[in-house]
Amino acid sequence: LKHLVVQTRQKVARRHDRAATACGDYCVCAMAEAPDAEGTQSVMQGQANLTAAREARKRAELDAQLLANRIALLKQEEEKAWKKIEETKKRAAEIVKLREQNEQKFSAKEQFYKQKWESIRTAQATNAQQREKAKAIREQTRHGLMEQKLMNAQSTKQQSQHMLLQKKEREAAERQANLERSSYLKQRKDEAKRRMEEERMAQLEKYREDYEARAAQEEMLRARTDALVAKMEKEEMELIQRLQNTQTVQRNAYEELEAALGQTSQQISSSRGPKAEPRPAA
Repeated sequence: LKHLVVQTRQKVARRHDRAATACGDYCVCAMAEAPDAEGTQSVMQGQANLTAAREARKRAELDAQLLANRIALLKQEEEKAWKKIEETKKRAAEIVKLREQNEQKFSAKEQFYKQKWESIRTAQATNAQQREKAKAIREQTRHGLMEQKLMNAQSTKQQSQHMLLQKKEREAAERQANLERSSYLKQRKDEAKRRMEEERMAQLEKYREDYEARAAQEEMLRARTDALVAKMEKEEMELIQRLQNTQTVQRNAYEELEAALGQTSQQISSSRGPKAEPRPAA
């Protein structure tokens, strides 16, 4: 479209230049052949009108070129702004995503160390209780040996049964603790899997919204481009119509000039005719 406008302007400018050159030559010849003041004034007026029309055409062409340059510059600035906006949004999304990943890693690590510390404290408390129980058993055994030497066999048997019972209870407690820990780990795994699925669905929804936003933006840019093209087409038609009007005015000026020059030539011929005839004989 811009190339078509430039070609049209160049063609019109060449036609105007050729017409102006021809008119100038014709006017010079007419001035040489028309020495009277009225013919000279008409020719000068025609030249002034032609010069004014040419200057108006050049100013219009210069204004059109400046406007086209400003339009192109504005389009470039708009494209740069949209590129910067897209880069900023993308960078912000990446930073938010990285921050969330770091927070999740930190939370998981903190939970792991917390569980490990709780397990260590529980084991320490269990060991302390076992030490206390063992100490009480040893004291009881010593006092029993001192007080009841005759009941060593029975006391040893009871002690063995008691220790066996403690062992069974400890093993049962450990099995229960293992079951609870396995259940807890399974629950954590299921929770992590569910959270990952929710994050995946949220990411998919985000991608869908992003694609829809991009499509809407592309549609808006297309509509804006169509409007700009329509505006420039309208501007081109106005310029062409204006140039046609200018040509019409120029042709009228040429016709008026030719009419004035024709009348001047007739007057000159009529004034010269009687002088050229011979006088009658006396």
